[in-house]
Amino acid sequence: MKPLIMGILNTTPDSFFDGGKYTALPQALKRAEQILKEGGDIIDIGGQSTRPGAKDLDQQTEINRTAPVIKEIKKQFPQAVISIDTFHYKTALAALEQGAQIINDVSGLKDESLAELAAKFNAKLVIMHAKGTPETMQNLCDYKDIFKEIYSFFEGKINIALSYGVKRENIILDIGLGFAKTRQQNWQLLENCSYFKPLGLPLLIGASRKSFTDKSLENSLKCAQIAAKQGAAYLRVHDVKQTVCALGDIYDK
Repeated sequence: MKPLIMGILNTTPDSFFDGGKYTALPQALKRAEQILKEGGDIIDIGGQSTRPGAKDLDQQTEINRTAPVIKEIKKQFPQAVISIDTFHYKTALAALEQGAQIINDVSGLKDESLAELAAKFNAKLVIMHAKGTPETMQNLCDYKDIFKEIYSFFEGKINIALSYGVKRENIILDIGLGFAKTRQQNWQLLENCSYFKPLGLPLLIGASRKSFTDKSLENSLKCAQIAAKQGAAYLRVHDVKQTVCALGDIYDK
């Protein structure tokens, strides 16, 4: 089955690839419309950069950057599926109240109350593998067996989510490419992400324009094709139109 495309809309001034492009509401709305027109299935909205070295942001600033955008998108495009990219409870709550349907938690339930929130709103919950914080994660790349450690991490987090009442069918897993992984580890995980299929949950892959791809479009599209062939259910991307075309090369033959 062809993966769903999650188009990235960063309302941040400092994101690693598109920081500053969509900080104003009119530009953010144009970006949302572009994602939908180009074939995006989900709009993933983030108000805080999680690039390596990024410092934590206060929640009110994050809410101010994201909640008004979500409100206006839902007004103009009522059928749009919106994901909030955050690891803060108050930000996720504000987003869900404005119509978001997915919590994309890059901290991997460091704050377990996000699972409780997902259950309350019957929202989907993306659990990403992570270590440390964006400020410290690149110093935490040592693993005895990276596949087994991530698999075990997921098993524990899935149980936590279920214990808070999140429906199993609402859980999505993300191996966290670029988060506490070396370049070699990122490629190794991407090329073998089907290892996590026995967990029986959909996998989201976010490789687009990250450092291990040299931030290039060509390598980002290559990653999308690899992930699709490995059975990924979601692809989080900057370049929606190009990714849709790249997947067409696989599925439309």
